[in-house]
This record gives sequence, C-alpha cells and structure tokens, in this order.
Amino acid sequence: MQSLFGPIEDVKLPEEKPPRDYRKAGKIAVIVLAVAVLGVGGWFGYGALFPKKLMERPVPQTMDKLLTELQGARDQIDGETRDIYGRIQQFNERAEQFGRKTVSFSQIFLQGLSAEEEQALDNMVREEKDPSYRGILGKVVEDMKKIRELQQKVTGLEALLPGDGVEVGPGDTHIKLAKAYLTKEHNVPESRAQELAMRLNIMETSMEKGMRVHFYYDPAKDFFGTWVSQGSAKRTPLGLIRAKEMRLMQERDTAVAKATDLEQKKAELEEVLAKLKTDIEGLEARKTTLESTVSQLESEKNVAVEKAETTGAELARQKNLLFYEADLSDRLRARGVLKGSSKGENMGTVKFASAVDLRTEKSFTIRPSQFGVDKITDVRILPTYIKEGRDLGVQFVEDGTIQVTVLNEDVVRGQKVLFILEKD
Repeated sequence: MQSLFGPIEDVKLPEEKPPRDYRKAGKIAVIVLAVAVLGVGGWFGYGALFPKKLMERPVPQTMDKLLTELQGARDQIDGETRDIYGRIQQFNERAEQFGRKTVSFSQIFLQGLSAEEEQALDNMVREEKDPSYRGILGKVVEDMKKIRELQQKVTGLEALLPGDGVEVGPGDTHIKLAKAYLTKEHNVPESRAQELAMRLNIMETSMEKGMRVHFYYDPAKDFFGTWVSQGSAKRTPLGLIRAKEMRLMQERDTAVAKATDLEQKKAELEEVLAKLKTDIEGLEARKTTLESTVSQLESEKNVAVEKAETTGAELARQKNLLFYEADLSDRLRARGVLKGSSKGENMGTVKFASAVDLRTEKSFTIRPSQFGVDKITDVRILPTYIKEGRDLGVQFVEDGTIQVTVLNEDVVRGQKVLFILEKD
C-alpha cells in the first residue's frame, strides 16, 4: 500500500471525457420551434381565412370586447352591402350600354319582402341612398319622427273636438254611430241622417275597439261633422291608416289572395270607368256641339224665313208697282232723255224713283209746283204702247194739278212710265 505522501509518478489519473456536441440538439430544437411557429401561424391564418361564425366563437368576457366584436361584424355587413350595390351598378352600366335587362337591388333580398317593400328598397338604391341597415334605420327614424309629429297634430286637434265622444264597441261602425247620434240626440229623420253621414269620410274599415268617435251637429246650419280619436285603443286611426298603406298588417294567405284579386278587378273596373267617363265627356262635347249647331241652324232658318217672307212681300209689292217719273220736256232734252224731235226718245238714264202700289192705290197727282211752273198745258206718256184714256186716265184740275188714274192694271203693273210735261 502506497503512502499518501509517496511520489506521484506512479499515480494514474482517470482519462478526461471528450467535450459534448450540442449542434444536433440545436437542430432538433430549431425544427421543433419551426413546427410550433408554423402550427400556431397556420392556426391563426386558418382562423383569418375561415373565421368562425359569430355564434360559434367564445363568449366575450366583457361588454367592451362584445361591442368590439359586434362593431366588426357590423362593418363587415356594411362593407359587403356596399360591395353588392357597387357590383350591381357595374353590371347595370354595362347592360344599359348593350340594351340588356338590368338587375334591381331588391332581387338580392326578395325573401320575405312584399311588393311595396321591394319598391321602397329599389327607390332607395335608385336615389343613391344608403341601403344598409344604417340607412334603413335612418329612414325608419325619419318616418317615426313624421309619425310623432302627425300624432302631436292629431292630439292638438282632438283637444278641439267637442265632448268626450262615443267609445267604439264590438260590432260598432262609424256610420252606425253617426246615424244613431243624429236620430237619437237631435231627432233627425233617418233618411236625412243617412244623407248627412254619407257626405263625410266615414272610417268604416279602420276602427278598433276602444277608439272614440266624436260628433258635432249645428241644427241652425244643418252642418254635421264627425271624427275618430284613439281613445283607449292600442293604435291611433292615423296609425291604422299608415299601417294599411305600408302593408304592416299581415293577413292570411287566402285573404291576401282574395284582396289581390279584388284589387285587380277594382283596377280593371276603374279603367273601364275611366274609359266610360272619357267616352261620356266626348259624347257630352259632341252633344254640346250638335246643340250649338242646331241652335245656329234654327237661327239661320228663322232669318231665312223672315228674309223669304220679306223678299216674298217685296216681290209681291214689286209685281204690283207702277213706276213713274215726270218732268218738263225741255229738261228731259237737256238730260238727254229726249233727243231731237219728240219721237226720238231714250229713257235709259231715267231712274223712275216714284212708284204706286196698285193693291192699295189707283191714282196719283202731279203738281206744277214740283217743277217750278204755274201751269202744265199738256202731258205725253212713254212708252207709247200705254195709251191715255185706255190704260191711264189723265185729268187736269183747276189749280193746275194733274190727276192720273189707273184704268187697266194688267197693262201698267210693273211698268216704268215717263210723263213728259209741257208748259205755257
């Protein structure tokens, strides 16, 4: 046994271990880390590309997280709606260039929409309004404001209505209540009450139990008025009318089909009625024209009859006239009526302004004073076939006046006779 203090040359130390090689472990660690990174990145990438539905995600722990999540969903909806609207516009612009049929915005949302709702949605898109839920919500708020304003006006008007009105009960109708008010409260005959009620805008189909009907009647003026207020009913009359116009009151399929059929028949009847009214107006206009024409023809007929009578009377008078003119012979020569000797006469320029109606007169006088002379000594008659003493009688009176008497009416009727006078 060697001493601990002996020489150390004979002591053998253990061999040193070779240094460890960590490169292999590092490679393995890098590979594991890369796989982990790819796995986590792939998981998040898959979630980004294929996000879970809103109801499939974990429930947020706080309200802020929920609001953030819902805000993103809302922005996504708005963005997709705008993309749909833009895509439709792109297609329609190209379709219009080639004259093809365009696509309406409501075709994308036809499910569950009525015809009026489709029209309203298309109008919003056509007017370039926001078709998203935010735009529609804004439109609803605007309509609600209008409804509230109208309700406030109705409330103000209701305050002016006389009395508390009559509450609507089961089976009550507006016209029934109106007639009962007039006949029972004011003793108005039923026929007159019916007439007064039928003049008004009676709400026969838009009344609910609990509404109140107000009446006003002035016997002195025979004036009757009636109004309907909300009363204890859930809806106002204006609300009912609004709901009816917007088709908010849903009916069963059979009732809707019947109403649609009735509306179509009503439209057809209204078209027929409009055509009949147009035809009636045309006939009325034609009748007026014909009556005017008949009146004008009657007037023209009366004028023609009067003219014919006047003309007939004048013709009868003309047939029975004896036209004559008298003048001194020297004057007739100066006028060119007598040329040369007394046998050469030309009566073309004589007017024969005097006449005798043989139906009432048989004689006439020729006075010397008419010609500015004191006495007429002789008278000759032209034309010569009218003979003195046979056809006409000529008599000289003491004062120089000549009395001419018709002896043969058949010869002198309608004739033009010239009396040539001779003086001293």
